[in-house]
Amino acid sequence: MSHFMHRRPRILFVLTLLHLGCPSSPTPTEIDAEQTASIDEDGDGVPNTEDCDDRDDQLGARDEDQDCDGLKAAQDCDDQDAQSFSREQDGDCDGYRPPEDCDDNNATIYPGADEDWEDGVDQDCDGNADSVCGDARLGNIETCDDGNEANGDGCSSDCLIEAQCTEGCRTDADCVNEGERCIGEPGDVDGATGQCEQTNVSPEGLEAPCSLEVPCGPGLACLGAYAWDEGGWCVADWLAKDFYSHDLAELPEDGSSYSSSVVACGLASVPVDIVVYLHLDHPRPEDLVIELEDPNGQVGTVLQNQAWSPGPIIAQVGSGDDQVNGRWTLRVRDTVSGVSGTLTGWSLYLLSRWD
Repeated sequence: MSHFMHRRPRILFVLTLLHLGCPSSPTPTEIDAEQTASIDEDGDGVPNTEDCDDRDDQLGARDEDQDCDGLKAAQDCDDQDAQSFSREQDGDCDGYRPPEDCDDNNATIYPGADEDWEDGVDQDCDGNADSVCGDARLGNIETCDDGNEANGDGCSSDCLIEAQCTEGCRTDADCVNEGERCIGEPGDVDGATGQCEQTNVSPEGLEAPCSLEVPCGPGLACLGAYAWDEGGWCVADWLAKDFYSHDLAELPEDGSSYSSSVVACGLASVPVDIVVYLHLDHPRPEDLVIELEDPNGQVGTVLQNQAWSPGPIIAQVGSGDDQVNGRWTLRVRDTVSGVSGTLTGWSLYLLSRWD
């Protein structure tokens, strides 16, 4: 027997990994882009790149809600303004909601809208649909409205301008009622007369303190209510009168002034309260300079390139120690051309005293 052992041959397998052309792995940039595109943190189905707020599932895609206020364009009154109301809240999208808006289906009706006093519609939602004589609003068929329905104060009970300072008295003998005197005849106005007044009356509350907030009682007027900051005292109401002009005029655009006058009569001797009420139809009242000239030729400013709204304007004219009865002239000048307007009337409230 051979001394050599038979050994099984060893078979060595050598594996060689061959590059078989497998696809390359995604680059980091591609991975990041894929992960970013798929982020939807609030689970509302809108990716974060398109979502108004990806942490709030109540806010959706920007292309459906451009101002990202939670209201889609069809629901939003203004999809460019996140402060606007929804159409459910503000049906006519005029910026006002019921009950403040008295007709939420009509965008021309809202608080503060221009009122047409003769159409039966309450455009400004103040509860008044038509002009009523005595409401201190000048309606289309009224030529004046002094806030009452009394006759003999310059504006009749039908809100028509009464003849002023042409029907009255020249002397005390012209007055027919006992105790009346002929007061306040303008000496420098042809044809103007004085007025018969009961100058010795003493209504209850005479000389009591008063102000705009604390008015006087019947038969009295508050002397200094407008002129004096601290208020004044009650005097007989004949010392106060309104004078009206219903001039209707287009204002010149060439920088010249339009003038309109009223004649005051039946007052004491000097003015205390001088108050102007303007009726303007002008898109830019801040373009206007308006002055008031008293019977003595002294001029004061009523409005000078400033905002205007209907209501009393206190005028400072003269020294307060000048003649009150006579011609008062309003001058209106438009300082900017290109935008025209109209003066539709004005009135002057004067409260006088004896010098």
